[in-house]
Amino acid sequence: MSRPRRPQNAWMPRWVEHYRRGYRVKIRGTGCWHLCGPEATRAEVWTAYEVWQAGQHNKAFTVDSLIELYFASPQYTKELKPQTQRDYLRYSKKIKAVFGGANPDSITSPVIQLFMDTRGSKYPTAANRERTFLGIILRWGKARGLVTIPDPTAAVRPLKERQAGRYVEDSEYLSFYDWLGEKGHKAHQAAMEIAYLCGARQQDVLALTRQDVQEDGLVIYQQKTGKKQIKLWTGRLRDAKNLAQSINTNNTVQSAYLIRSKTGRPYTRGGFNAIWQREQKAALAAGIIKARFRFHDLKIKAVSDFEGGDKRVFSGHKTNSMMERYNRTPDRVLSLDKARIKKKEKAPKDPK
Repeated sequence: MSRPRRPQNAWMPRWVEHYRRGYRVKIRGTGCWHLCGPEATRAEVWTAYEVWQAGQHNKAFTVDSLIELYFASPQYTKELKPQTQRDYLRYSKKIKAVFGGANPDSITSPVIQLFMDTRGSKYPTAANRERTFLGIILRWGKARGLVTIPDPTAAVRPLKERQAGRYVEDSEYLSFYDWLGEKGHKAHQAAMEIAYLCGARQQDVLALTRQDVQEDGLVIYQQKTGKKQIKLWTGRLRDAKNLAQSINTNNTVQSAYLIRSKTGRPYTRGGFNAIWQREQKAALAAGIIKARFRFHDLKIKAVSDFEGGDKRVFSGHKTNSMMERYNRTPDRVLSLDKARIKKKEKAPKDPK
């Protein structure tokens, strides 16, 4: 295991260190390369590093090389949220498998369209996300002189995606809620209720802390949009909050998080989902639910069921089009109620 960096050097690229002549790349067992003088700014150090990286691959600069540079850059390591970083890593695997050995300048729109047609025939959503990622790294490379062609993904339209998720019926919701209680998963019960009542995403529910419990409501910070909302208290929301707070009151390990395990520790997304999926399978086998549903489907149910005003404001979405992706209830509209016009009867002919 490599030795951790000093805090003052944490901003530097991989393998870069400060020495008497300035900054250099030092790879154990490989060699050292001078980058720039001691007066260089952080931005200049990163630029020199990227030029050095490109030079290491100048004989065969590939999409793989470009992705490695991007993943080492502050645009990835510093500016993106952890979940987005994980998503990009996942998308990169397919892009590397298909385009990894190619020079970025050799990738054209027809080639990307062929990829979309092939990949999208089975996995349209994945194809769209991978196309977006490819465009990001190509534009990033062009801005730094590593790619010379305009972004070829711009001419390729995204595929139509199947609407994901489903509406969860009230009977299914309540049955699975009770099932979780019988199995001792109070944290999942509380998270389920908070997600539904607040129209919140899983990551935002798991991130709730005791400080988010305020006098007038529960503070929900939407990590995806950066928006904060205070969901005003109702009797049912207070009950969910109280259930969450009651989980480890007698445990010596106290957590700042609202949703936590029996040991008092916060749930990771993977740990929470492992229990959710296991209990979904068990409930389905027992006939408790008619089909499995995702935790994220609770947001679909929340937006669809909300009748207290503006659904977009409630959901926290920036546009109505985004909100409508979650709204699965049919619109209630008035039908035409126009009086029927009776046909005038003809007057009888005069016998004269």
